[in-house]
Amino acid sequence: MLQTTLNILAVVLVFGALIFFHELGHFLVARFFSIGVKTFSLGFGPRLLAFSRGKTTYQLAAIPLGGFVSIVGETPEADIPAPFTAEESFALRPAWQRLLVIAAGSVFNLILAWILLWGILFANGKVEIDPVVGTVAANSPAAHAGLLPGDRITAINGAPIKDFSQILYRFYQNGENPAAVTLVREGHEPFTLTLNPVKVQEDLGSGTKVDRWIIGIASTQPRTVELSFFDAAVQGADSAAKMVSATWQGLSGLVTKKVGLESMSGPVGITQTIYKQAEHGLVQLLMFTALISVNLGILNLLPIPVLDGGHLFFISLEMIFRKPVPPRIQERAMLVGIALLLSMMLFATFNDVSRI
Repeated sequence: MLQTTLNILAVVLVFGALIFFHELGHFLVARFFSIGVKTFSLGFGPRLLAFSRGKTTYQLAAIPLGGFVSIVGETPEADIPAPFTAEESFALRPAWQRLLVIAAGSVFNLILAWILLWGILFANGKVEIDPVVGTVAANSPAAHAGLLPGDRITAINGAPIKDFSQILYRFYQNGENPAAVTLVREGHEPFTLTLNPVKVQEDLGSGTKVDRWIIGIASTQPRTVELSFFDAAVQGADSAAKMVSATWQGLSGLVTKKVGLESMSGPVGITQTIYKQAEHGLVQLLMFTALISVNLGILNLLPIPVLDGGHLFFISLEMIFRKPVPPRIQERAMLVGIALLLSMMLFATFNDVSRI
C-alpha cells in the first residue's frame, strides 16, 4: 500500500514539475520584457488554491494534466483588463520578443533535463566502461569478424571510441551496414576489421518493439568516476544533448518509417512508465523525468498550430515578410492543428490501452 501511494505521488510530482518548468519559462521571459501576466496556473479546471502578487494570480487547479500562463493581450483584438495597460500587451510587442516568450517553455524543459542529469551525475558519479571486449558470443557477427576478448576498440567507421557506450551508439547510427572496426590487440599493430551486424526486433514490453543490431560482444566491468560540481554540469549537458539527439532521431524515424507507429505513447503510457520507474528508485525516476522533459520540449517545438512551435512558425513568417499572418489563416490553421493533435493523442492512447 505504501509503495502504491509513493508511485502515485511520483506520477503527480513528475507531471507537476514538467508542467511547472514549461510554464515558468513563458512566465519569466514575459515578465523580463514587462509583458503583463494575468494568471499562472498549474493544472486546469476548478481552482483549488490561489493567491495574488502584484497583478498576477497564481493558482493550483484540480486537473493536473497541464497548465497555462494567461498573458495580457495575446491577440491584437483582445481587451486589456484593469489594472493592466496597453504597454503590457503581448500582441503589441516586437516579433522577436514574442518569439522568445513562446520558445522559453521548451527551453526551460531542456534546462530541467540538464539540471536533473547534473544532480544525478554529481551525487552518483559517472559510470564508465572501457571500450574493451570482455567476451565474444559464438557464431556472432563479432566472432565471424575475428574480434577476441581483450581487444580495445578505438574507432568505428573512423569515429573515435572512448567508452563502451559509444560502440553501441555508433552501431545504432550505422544500422545494418558493414562497419569498419579499428582495434588494438596486445602484441599487434592497430588494424581494422569489417563487422556485419545482424538486425533483430526487441520487445520492450507492452507490445513496443524496436530495432536492434546484434554485434555479439560484452563489455568488461564498469567503473564509477566521481565528478566535481562543474564537471558534472558539463557531463549533464552532454547527456541532455544526447537525449535531444535520440528524441529527434525517434521523431524522424516515425516519418521515415524506421520506427513503427505502434511505438507511439501518450499520457496513459507515460503515466504507467513513471509509476513503474518509481519502484526502481529515485535515480531511475529522475532519469526518466529528464527524458520526458526533453521529449516535451522537442515536441512543443514542432510547427503544428496550437503547439508552441506553431506560434513560432507564424511569428517567423511575420519577421520574414514584415507583416503578421492574417487572423483568418491562423484560425483555420489552428483548427487543423487541433484536429491533428487530437488524432495523434487518440492514436497514442489507443496504443497505450492496447498494450495494457
